[in-house]
Amino acid sequence: MVKLVKEPVRQGVAGIVSSALDAVILLDAELRVVEWSEAAGALFGIGRSGAIGADLVELIVPAELRDPVRRCLAGDAVGPGDDVELLGRRIGLPTRRPDGGAFRVELTIVRAASAGGGPTVLARDVSHLLDADRTRAHMEQVVAGSRDAVFSKDLQGVVTTWNPAAERLYGYTPEEAVGRHVSFLIPDELKYEVDVILGRIRKDEHLESHETRRIRKDGTVIDVALTISPIGSAAGHLYGASVIARDITGERRRRRARDFLIFATRDLDASLDPVETARNLVAKAVPELAEVCVIDFIRPDGRIGDSVAASAMPGAAERLERIRRESPLEADGEHPVAQVLRDGRPMIWTDLKEPEVADAVAQNVEHRALMDDTGYESAAVVGLSARGRTIGALSFLHAHAGVRYEPADLEFLGELGERAALALDNAQLYQERDAIARNLQRGLRPPRPARVAGLASSVVFEAAGRGIDIGGDLYDVLPTPDGCWVLIGDVAGKGSAAAGVSVAVRHAVRGLTREVDEPEEVLVRVNELLLEGTGLNDFATAVLVRLREDASGHWTLTVASAGHPPPVHLRRGGARLLGGGTVLGALNDAKVQRHDAAFEQGDTLLFCTDGWLEAGPPSEHRDPLELARLAEYLAPLALEELTARLRGDAVSRAGGELQDDVVLLALRRV
Repeated sequence: MVKLVKEPVRQGVAGIVSSALDAVILLDAELRVVEWSEAAGALFGIGRSGAIGADLVELIVPAELRDPVRRCLAGDAVGPGDDVELLGRRIGLPTRRPDGGAFRVELTIVRAASAGGGPTVLARDVSHLLDADRTRAHMEQVVAGSRDAVFSKDLQGVVTTWNPAAERLYGYTPEEAVGRHVSFLIPDELKYEVDVILGRIRKDEHLESHETRRIRKDGTVIDVALTISPIGSAAGHLYGASVIARDITGERRRRRARDFLIFATRDLDASLDPVETARNLVAKAVPELAEVCVIDFIRPDGRIGDSVAASAMPGAAERLERIRRESPLEADGEHPVAQVLRDGRPMIWTDLKEPEVADAVAQNVEHRALMDDTGYESAAVVGLSARGRTIGALSFLHAHAGVRYEPADLEFLGELGERAALALDNAQLYQERDAIARNLQRGLRPPRPARVAGLASSVVFEAAGRGIDIGGDLYDVLPTPDGCWVLIGDVAGKGSAAAGVSVAVRHAVRGLTREVDEPEEVLVRVNELLLEGTGLNDFATAVLVRLREDASGHWTLTVASAGHPPPVHLRRGGARLLGGGTVLGALNDAKVQRHDAAFEQGDTLLFCTDGWLEAGPPSEHRDPLELARLAEYLAPLALEELTARLRGDAVSRAGGELQDDVVLLALRRV
């Protein structure tokens, strides 16, 4: 009975051994093999016949490891120098097959259930786990040595690993970072990103080069590019995410700076007023480059003021301008602007909150209060110099932004300063030349014709352009005891050079008419004057009229014309053109055309410059005959209405914007 019972049991055990997936080896008390499964044969490359009865240690363990393995199988401890890993009841060791193939095996020891019996050994190939461990160790070394910040977090957002580059980037040690929720790196206004990113990770999505902002331990806000990837097990179970962070603060600043430079300087010359140009510049810099931007000009007294500011904080710019206005900076002071203007090089102050720096920057108690209220943090100052002269300084200030200017910013800010200085210098030069031009223009034409007894007059002057764009149109009415001289002319070119020639012609005529009584003789003398000039374009057209009243009260007119649009003589018999002659200043023998006529009661003499004839596109230009016909039609009107109608005709043809100056002068015998 006993034998019959034991045999089925033995057969059952053998069946289990043979069918097990892992290698199963049964040993006796002497560690000899009594059962050897098919899986064991496949694993070690030894058939059952070659294994049964063999000492297992001698059979599968390399000679140098046999002693510690034997001790492990016997239940003894192994020494620290043994290349055998005892993992609880498991042994890990290298081994070889008879064909020389090396692999690593893990032996699990099941102690004998009864005294005198041997252990059961379960064996499996764990080479792949060793490879995985090696790969994991290699990756850990790669991550630790990476120049990019790398850390991992679980699906709740808690940091689980933190490499040295992450410590360098964010300023937190691994002890300070691991175990904290990742939100400690995120500015308040971006806290929503945590849930958004974790939600995408839980969906097994990758985020490539996500550009955002993060905050360092010292409070500095930096721009980063994040690559975030889910981490999962081999079975596909997600349990976290890896984050690779790259600092792109400098790159992003350079990108923004390049875009800003194009945008800001594209219309920097939109205004030719220095103050308006300055306001345009500082306004564009806020908040893209600074929370406060200010331009300080060097005043004529050598002090620094007349400042123009812009700020993202309400009221700060106005307060700063008032402080500068009431307390200009001293050129030899310690204020950053004064230092930059003295040293001639741009400078950066990275921490304006340091007491000694704040004391040097603050002009007075009120300025210190403004700095505290505004939250000054960092400043960059560049000088404004153009064409060899220094105009002032341009200051950029970060306030309540968690951002500091870096030395790399100076190249861009310096380039912006150069462009701004040129625009400001252009505006100042224009302002100076505009003032000169306005003075010259007052010399070209009187604001209104001089009053002459027996004559009514009306004049229209329509300027095309501003200041230094003035043309060379001129007119004058010079009273005499018996009537008057009337001059109208036009000098070639525009600007101050043309204005200068025009003034010379006008005053030459004024002088000559005191000595010469005939208008054609006066223009001949003017021709000689222009021929003696040094300019290449000292050419002029002119009409000079002598109006006289004799003792009996009759009026006559003598017209001398030199290439100018002919005046129109409106009389009872119709309109007559009084033109001819050649341009003055071109020929030694100038041709001056003379006309004589009576100037009766109600007659009108109408003068114009070529700006009226050539107003608008060529298809809209008028010739002198058309002017004569139009003037004849308008002759019944009052002089002011007549000249106003003619002005309106020119402006209408020009589409509302004249391209040349227009002078219309009308005299009527009353």
